[in-house]
Amino acid sequence: MPTIFTLNSRSNVMLEVIRDHFRITAPRMYQEIQRLHKNLLEILESKNIKYENLRAALAPVMDRREAAFIFDSTAFDSDLYGREAFMYVLPLLEPKATQSILVGDMIGEDQHLIVEIIRESMVLSRSFTFKHSTLLYCVYINNLSDTAIHRLHQGLANCPAYLGHIPTTFGSRAKTYVSLCVCSFILKNGKTLIVAHEDDRDNSENINITLYPLEEFGYRVASLQGRYFSIFLGFKIERPSHKGFQVDTELALNSISDEITLFYDFDVLLDEKKYGYLINEKLGKLKKAGLDSADREYISSLIQSQLSANYIYNLSYLEEYDVMKFNIMLEVPHPTGHPTRMTAALEYIPAKKILRIITLH
Repeated sequence: MPTIFTLNSRSNVMLEVIRDHFRITAPRMYQEIQRLHKNLLEILESKNIKYENLRAALAPVMDRREAAFIFDSTAFDSDLYGREAFMYVLPLLEPKATQSILVGDMIGEDQHLIVEIIRESMVLSRSFTFKHSTLLYCVYINNLSDTAIHRLHQGLANCPAYLGHIPTTFGSRAKTYVSLCVCSFILKNGKTLIVAHEDDRDNSENINITLYPLEEFGYRVASLQGRYFSIFLGFKIERPSHKGFQVDTELALNSISDEITLFYDFDVLLDEKKYGYLINEKLGKLKKAGLDSADREYISSLIQSQLSANYIYNLSYLEEYDVMKFNIMLEVPHPTGHPTRMTAALEYIPAKKILRIITLH
């Protein structure tokens, strides 16, 4: 089966509702998810878009950055503040980059907490008086280089509504908060912008149903039905898998298996042969994370401790070997700075309640 880079049942409830309302079994649900993904690949191919080229926009990338760019919605002359913000953002993006762009108002009841988060995390472009979080508008962009963040931060200083940005590459309460405020809007693949259109509109059409003049900036707009966009092309910002959101993990597992068991209490297995491979072939990465002298048990326990700290992605079933596997992003604490990010590829073995480490990189 083709790899599913991400499956979003965190902000899209369609799969969950269908499964629960019709009491669909896991084997049948597996078939339905695979059918929908096959349809997606065909739709994208008809629009000259290769799904494999979208990976960097859909899944975490270790050596790239993410950031939330914050605007004061009241500083724009127009009530269409999202549109006005995009007029400044789009010209500053790297033309060849593949990225997800998420947007939303900074909602929340605990305004004191939100002020604390902003104070501790925001890189200011200009000082401002906080009135209420819902007056702040966020444009979230992933797969950024350091240069791209600098260019955006400096270029957006010309926008009177731009207040600054929140670095969100690493886990933080700011990143978790932002993840609850924004939703996927555009997937940028070079000079093509992929957007959602109505579910009753044919997928053969390409239409910009947003109020944003995307084509004026030299982009080609490709669109498809919102159900496909939201489930398979919606980027999920990394955050812990809290109760109430675990259905997202269940359905991600259901995309590769018809036996669904949440793996948070599974044993994580690193066999001797694989450990030797990591020491011989991945020593540089292990050393960067401070794991070059760690034994098998420590590495396994480290991964086990972070199983609920993030979502799973790169979901695939290798039929030739009967292997179901996925990736999860780890953050290994560093005593003198930011944590080291590592990707763990894990084999899912529900019958034995085991996750077997395939590789770390």
